[in-house]
Amino acid sequence: MTHEHSNLMNTKEQEILDQATEKLALLTGVTIKTLRAGVAQPDKESDAEIEICSAKNKVHFAVEIKNELRNKKLLPVQRQTGAANLLVAQYIPKPLKQELKSINYNYLDAAGNCFIQTPELFIYINDQQVTETRVPAEGKLWKTAGLKFLFAILTQPELLNYPYRQIAEEADIALGNVGGLLGELKKEGYVLDGGQNKGLFIGHKGRLINRWAEAYRATLRPKILAGNFRFIDKDQVHHWDQLDTNQFKWGGENAGALLTNFLHPEKFTIYTREPKTVLMKKLRLVPDLNGNIEILEQFWKDKEPGIHTPTVPALLAYAELITSFDSRNQETAERIKMEYID
Repeated sequence: MTHEHSNLMNTKEQEILDQATEKLALLTGVTIKTLRAGVAQPDKESDAEIEICSAKNKVHFAVEIKNELRNKKLLPVQRQTGAANLLVAQYIPKPLKQELKSINYNYLDAAGNCFIQTPELFIYINDQQVTETRVPAEGKLWKTAGLKFLFAILTQPELLNYPYRQIAEEADIALGNVGGLLGELKKEGYVLDGGQNKGLFIGHKGRLINRWAEAYRATLRPKILAGNFRFIDKDQVHHWDQLDTNQFKWGGENAGALLTNFLHPEKFTIYTREPKTVLMKKLRLVPDLNGNIEILEQFWKDKEPGIHTPTVPALLAYAELITSFDSRNQETAERIKMEYID
């Protein structure tokens, strides 16, 4: 297999592409050549182009690369370039693979599992064992501090032109992290410089939001989850919206219901700065590993500390709903994005 590397591609994306294509070649005997890897502007072209050569045919693919993909709503757009489209990912959950196959969406994961169908080529592999391993992104941008930093600037874009100390305070991260995170964001093409009049601003915002949503679900959310619980009074699930929210905020399906009046929540998500024992007493909760109530630590600072809002910021509600497997949650997420984010 031939690779012609470009320094424009993220190193970890190159690793994902190499691992997946090498495994596919080993399993099938095809030859795979990397024609191009990396582009300067994330929204303009595919991440790479490859050629898969079987005994009879050669097929040119435009490739989009992801660490993991959890939701059909976050699928890369199929590009009309003359080449076939192929999604290459480190990890894709089984239910999503089935969905992708049902809509004839070509994919390949790091274990070699794939659905690739063109007029000249058909490969379907679904028996390779894969573990949910995630390749960490280069640097700190897609780790905990970076995700908090991204959340701050996505909800308050003006921060990009503020002193580093103020950015650190708003994002609740160490001051020493800000310069490096901002540098990584510029390198990936998500922060652009508009000169003296406009200053720094976010570029390719929609793609950045979706990348943040995926990374939040995979990396930050598990670290701030305090546990699962249930109401002692089972009837409380029917009156959840009447609870006093002074010590917490509703996230997930509850936030979706309050922001759009479209969703009836089945899972209850609470973000708080209080110890969980305080909320357990206040809301009359008991621990339950299978409970439908989650308590998570609030990781951001309120934009207006003196004004209480009953829901988390719209960006966080969107992220939680769009990365779920429930189609109604995803539809609610799109409504939130349209009304509060776009």
